[in-house]
Amino acid sequence: MIISELNVSDGQVTKFSVQSDVVTVVLKDWQDEVHTLIFKGVVGVESYSPEGVDLCHIKVLTESEKVRKICSIVEADEHEFIEYSFISAWSDLPVLSVFSENSEII
Repeated sequence: MIISELNVSDGQVTKFSVQSDVVTVVLKDWQDEVHTLIFKGVVGVESYSPEGVDLCHIKVLTESEKVRKICSIVEADEHEFIEYSFISAWSDLPVLSVFSENSEII
């Protein structure tokens, strides 16, 4: 399964951690099933107290102004990175965005 197909509607981030260039996000879906998402090759993270916020979906962008900005700062090729944004069900705004080369669900 790819991240964009993961049904996170009414789910929540229960934990996230950053270690060097790896971000781990633990999600609990509306059926209390737990999913662990691993992001590797991370060049940036934008977070606004994401734990416990009801989510509606994960937005996956291959091109964005944020990706261009971060890649400019770290002097990386913007075509190698993807923006994964966890969108709040209440505000329709991202509560957590991860900018990485790849991701997997375990």
